[in-house]
Amino acid sequence: MLRIVRWLDMGRAQYPPHIFDAIFFEASGTKSFTSSEVRDAFRERWLGRYLRVYREWVYLAIDDAGSLQGYLLGSLDDPAVTPLFSDIGYFQNMAALTARFPGQLHVNLAPVARGQGVGSRLVTAFAEGAVATGCKGLHVVTGRTMRNVGFYERNGFARRNLFDWQGRELVFLGRILDAGL
Repeated sequence: MLRIVRWLDMGRAQYPPHIFDAIFFEASGTKSFTSSEVRDAFRERWLGRYLRVYREWVYLAIDDAGSLQGYLLGSLDDPAVTPLFSDIGYFQNMAALTARFPGQLHVNLAPVARGQGVGSRLVTAFAEGAVATGCKGLHVVTGRTMRNVGFYERNGFARRNLFDWQGRELVFLGRILDAGL
């Protein structure tokens, strides 16, 4: 049985930042890189900054042996107005959406943990924490045809915007947390 815990509650010594790398790169849609610098920049953009700046929003799925089987990392800061995310250009084009759905998240699971409800448990834990802060909504941006679209839709996210970005069709999925929206 996997348990869901906040990274901050587990101690950095037991679960240092590099422990996320194997699951991160295995679950990523990008499998090859032109250089180690490009690979490092990719890791920083989609993993590293969250582990450094948003530690309180990192949730772990830990098995009975204490092994990391998956994680969710996120932020409740609106990425369209937060300088840390200025390198992701499409957020400026969706400022109205990110204002309604400021929280963002990324879920990655080891293959053995997929299809068992672990991702949903991670999303629920994050959403509960976000609601407690007064966050109005959450979002995810992913490829329009990626398999994770269905996962997010089953977890309360709805398609809010389809758009092209640098030759890829992407979808912005949003989940309302505040019924007053």
